[in-house]
Parts: sequence; structure tokens; C-alpha cells
Amino acid sequence: MQKTVSATPERLAKGDVTEVYFQEDRNQPVEKRLRSSGALYTLRRVGTITDAHVTAAEHWARDYETGVLGARDPEAGRKGGVPDPHTIMLARAAAVTRCEYVRKALGQVGETFLRQMMVDGMSVQAIAEAQNTHKLRVSGAIDLLLEQLVEAYQVMPGRLCR
Repeated sequence: MQKTVSATPERLAKGDVTEVYFQEDRNQPVEKRLRSSGALYTLRRVGTITDAHVTAAEHWARDYETGVLGARDPEAGRKGGVPDPHTIMLARAAAVTRCEYVRKALGQVGETFLRQMMVDGMSVQAIAEAQNTHKLRVSGAIDLLLEQLVEAYQVMPGRLCR
């Protein structure tokens, strides 16, 4: 997770910065972090992927941050203030279950691509360099991965869906 104090006006203007709230321990205050996935939004701007791909990737990132990394579920706060600890634990458990479902559907390599792009904020070029391959191959792999992610969410059993 990239921890950033502030985003540049250019990044904010592009709309590819999302606020995420973490609370490592109940005794510590909630900490605001900024997440950016330039790769995702760049691929959308150039028409490689669709809004459905972006939505699915953002849902996965929120589930991963809530369930795996321990972030506060942003949906829980919209329902009337501060959620109680029971609600927080239920949201985390549901998020972990959805992440496990996606990992089973897409495999470890798919989850790694998603994590690099959505959580670590790596660009297509940075992912290509990390994997010692060409950025066009990475771009194509992300396109296919996001298509599979959309399908995984579409066929996800009802009890797992939000």
C-alpha cells in the first residue's frame, strides 16, 4: 500500500486517487491513506478497458484492503455514523470471503497482478519491469484479467455479493 501525505493537483484532477481509512488497532486512531492506480485509469482513458472493468477492480481493491489489510469498510460508515465492532468484523469476514473466491477464480498470478496494480499502485511499465517483460504483454494480461474479474463477480453466488 502506498502511503502518501498528499496527492498532487494533477493526480486529483485525473480522478485516480482514492481515500482509504485504516485502523491497525482499536487503540489507535483511524489513519487516512491515499491509493492510486494510474495503470487502471490510464487503460480506461485510452479505451483498453471499460467502466465495468474499473468497477470490478475497485470492488476487489476495497475488499482486499478491508479484508486482508484491515482497512475500514467505507460502506459501513455510510449507513448512519460509526459502525460497531461487530459490523466491522462482519464486513472484514465478508471481504475476505470475496477475495478468496476471486483468488480461486483467477489464480495466484491474477491476484498478484491485481495487488500490484490496485494496492501497490504500480504502473504498467513498473509491472513489466518487475516481471522482465514488455509493457504491451502486461497491458494485454491486465485486460484479460479484468475481463475475468468482471465475469467472476457476475457469477459470484448471491451470499457472497454485497
